[in-house]
Amino acid sequence: MASHNHKHEADDGESASTAYETRDVKIRPLAVFIAGITVMAIATYLVVYLVIRLFSAQAANQDAQIQPVAGQAQPAAPGEERLPPEPRIQANPAADLKTLRDQEDVMLTTYGWVDARGGMVRVPIDVAMQQVLKDGLPVRQQEKAK
Repeated sequence: MASHNHKHEADDGESASTAYETRDVKIRPLAVFIAGITVMAIATYLVVYLVIRLFSAQAANQDAQIQPVAGQAQPAAPGEERLPPEPRIQANPAADLKTLRDQEDVMLTTYGWVDARGGMVRVPIDVAMQQVLKDGLPVRQQEKAK
């Protein structure tokens, strides 16, 4: 086998060059980039601000034109409630639901006329269930085959 002779030079960790690194970040292009971003942000803000002012002025102008026509509408008669067009938004849905449930409870627990002329009455649900248990459900009579 052949022997390989390697010469190892001593490495003391010091560089022969005493100059600084020249490939660091350049400050001038970075400052120009930041200034450009700032100018673009300010320009964008101004454009958006002007567009909002323009649209607000147009909306105010349209509202001013519509307002006199709305003022000519007849006021509601005393006791007459004027409702907005559909769909209506509930101001207090919890209270509306409670009112509905109270009305349903009254319908299910009290006697009342459904059709007075036809002689149809409403009976409480408990009474109706007791009557069905006592008399049974009505059964349809089977017709005899001819």
